[in-house]
Amino acid sequence: MWTDCPTVLDDPVKVVGLDLLDVGLVAFAPLVLSCGVSTGWCFAGAGLLGAALYFVKRGKPPGALAHALHTLEFIKLPGILSPHRQTYTPW
Repeated sequence: MWTDCPTVLDDPVKVVGLDLLDVGLVAFAPLVLSCGVSTGWCFAGAGLLGAALYFVKRGKPPGALAHALHTLEFIKLPGILSPHRQTYTPW
């Protein structure tokens, strides 16, 4: 007999509403900010970055932010064509 499984293994791992990659980015932000500002401002900046990531990514599928950055040509995703139309003409 089949029974329902209480755990879902396909859900992405989230910590306080952020993906693991975003948590690493927020944790790395105070190290970068400490080069120019005091300790309090470092953690305030990391908190603002975490809140901004949470609100920007809320309700969007995984990878939507990377595709938006690819569309604006900030990053290049491997295996995906350029977002702008390429013209193939001999002249």
